[in-house]
Amino acid sequence: MKNATITHVTPIQSFIKGGGRFMLSKFIYSQISSIAKMLNSNNWSDRMMDRAVDMLERLADRVEHLSGRISDNDGYSGPFDSAIDMEIGGSAQAAGEHTIASADLSAEITDTDNASIAVGNATFQAAAEGGAEFVTTDAYSNVSGADFVLSWTGTTSGKNWETTTTKVLAVDFAFYESNEPVIVAPDSDHHTHSYHNVADGNVATAEFDVTANAEDSLVDVYAGVLAIEDTYSGSAIDAFLAIG
Repeated sequence: MKNATITHVTPIQSFIKGGGRFMLSKFIYSQISSIAKMLNSNNWSDRMMDRAVDMLERLADRVEHLSGRISDNDGYSGPFDSAIDMEIGGSAQAAGEHTIASADLSAEITDTDNASIAVGNATFQAAAEGGAEFVTTDAYSNVSGADFVLSWTGTTSGKNWETTTTKVLAVDFAFYESNEPVIVAPDSDHHTHSYHNVADGNVATAEFDVTANAEDSLVDVYAGVLAIEDTYSGSAIDAFLAIG
């Protein structure tokens, strides 16, 4: 797994003495690195995702406070535009006599006074029993307009089943402007020899919960399912969210 560089936390006194822009960047990078390390070491669990969002909200408030200590000589100005958009989705397909395919996606972008924060979580599962027994899953995410993007994609598979999950967390600070976005995107693949029994029939499902909370916002979701008796199940979701 790749982690952002971890640096020490900068004392407030450093912001007063000059070089404020550099020191603010150093402070933010340190905090983002700690959040990335926490998520990766805890397998991006839902509980850690919630905790990371809380940490980002507190960090955004801290950045706003510290930015007020940076003098005009440092070339600082703000607040900056915190428009952000995110696309997240994937698909699951299973071919065989008895098949199941499922797509489950949640995504949210929220705009606050000090930051815009995007959170996404999507899981795609497929299993087949009898006949061809072919399965495939995939997932993806992409964020534009953020200062920092943390994401993880993992696939676990067995003899007749496969699951792919992608999770993403991104922030665009209102009182900080990066030269280019910092992206931390580890992934993992794990194969087992287990075999999943599939109930009789062919089932395809898709569930999603997508929200954009801002004065100017857009949400566009495509969801599709297809089941063919004794042959195939397929599920797909693609969600696009934007605030400006």
